[in-house]
Amino acid sequence: MTTEVTIGNDRHALKRVSTPPEVHGKQDLAYEHVTQLDQDEDLGFALRGHSFNPLIDAAQPLLGLVIRLRRLHDFSNVESLYETVRDQITGLSDEVRQHGYDNATLLAYRYALCAHIDEAVMATPWGNAVWSQRSLISYHHNETWGGEKFFTVLARMQLDPEKYRDVLEFKYLCLCLGFKGKYAQQHNHPDTLNAIIAKLHKVLRSLRGDTAERLTDAHVNVAHQRQRLGRSLPLWAPWALAFVVLAGAYTVFEVKLARSTDLVLQSLNNILKP
Repeated sequence: MTTEVTIGNDRHALKRVSTPPEVHGKQDLAYEHVTQLDQDEDLGFALRGHSFNPLIDAAQPLLGLVIRLRRLHDFSNVESLYETVRDQITGLSDEVRQHGYDNATLLAYRYALCAHIDEAVMATPWGNAVWSQRSLISYHHNETWGGEKFFTVLARMQLDPEKYRDVLEFKYLCLCLGFKGKYAQQHNHPDTLNAIIAKLHKVLRSLRGDTAERLTDAHVNVAHQRQRLGRSLPLWAPWALAFVVLAGAYTVFEVKLARSTDLVLQSLNNILKP
């Protein structure tokens, strides 16, 4: 199946890996099933977070873009995509600078983002030839490859995790989303990367604290108040019930006693007859 995508002012052919089923109400569904959303100019996701990490919040549209680009089998206008992402990173850098981060944090953040996007695009059959000639790392940091420096900076920043907490969390997210860097060519890279992720997670967890086992404590919202049952019966009702029970019991015993007396008298009459 061939689907058209608009990037800039041109229209270009885009081949997807799988053919989405024909469904109704496509405009309300996700990207992989919506032809109308192919008008999205930057292939990105209109996502902005509101969490405790401004670096991750600002990068969410580009992180969503990376996930989508990895699933594209073919894409012809790589140059326009490159220009769009390049300009977005420039604007994103200006945005996060307003949060008061130091230069080391800003550089490490932009470097990690560029390396993550470069690796994702150059791993595709359509992006390696064109993108490698002018990668995001080369444009923003004047380097050819960021797969090794990513981990070098990561190790240094872990020496002062409290200061670089936000950028460490962003690097942790990149690793969880599939960034491999220099470990991509190693035969045991999954184990190595998992060890790095586990170590980084332990450091970050010590800074953020343990996650809450439950969202709220129900006992906190309970009002401690003595409750009294409403009176559904009048005060004389128990006495009336007791009288009825006693009267019934007296009647039963009275009847039994009368029968026993009659039997005794009848027996005496039979004995006294001549």
